[in-house]
Amino acid sequence: MKNIQSFIEGKVNMVGYRNIVEGYAINKDLSGFVYNINENSVMLMAGGVESAISAFIQDLEAINSNKTKIRIIEINKNVVLPYPFSRVIGDEIREMAERFDKGIGILGEMNVKLDVLNKLDDQLNKSDNKLNKLDNLDTINNSIDTL
Repeated sequence: MKNIQSFIEGKVNMVGYRNIVEGYAINKDLSGFVYNINENSVMLMAGGVESAISAFIQDLEAINSNKTKIRIIEINKNVVLPYPFSRVIGDEIREMAERFDKGIGILGEMNVKLDVLNKLDDQLNKSDNKLNKLDNLDTINNSIDTL
């Protein structure tokens, strides 16, 4: 069995980083936890068989490798970690409020894009109506030609 502690700094908050880490750890049947230290860093502790820990470290290094800095410390003491691996949520209300704020921003962006799409749809409908009128003129022209 091997235990590690890791500090990850960079673009790790409000991007689902803890969820990704949790998924990798659960997939490798590890014990431990991950939580936000501040808005730019995450700390985790993980324990399991050495091969699973090594694979987990590789997974961590692959996540946004150019946007994060990882520092891993091996823990030589036998530390009992919670199983299964999970996220620790600090101030739940603050975290929910931050996510709502982010969601509201995304919804606002979607509204702007929908407005643009609606305007384009209106323009396409006008063009479609004009093309239908041209088709009607072609039909009338063909009728006149046959007379």
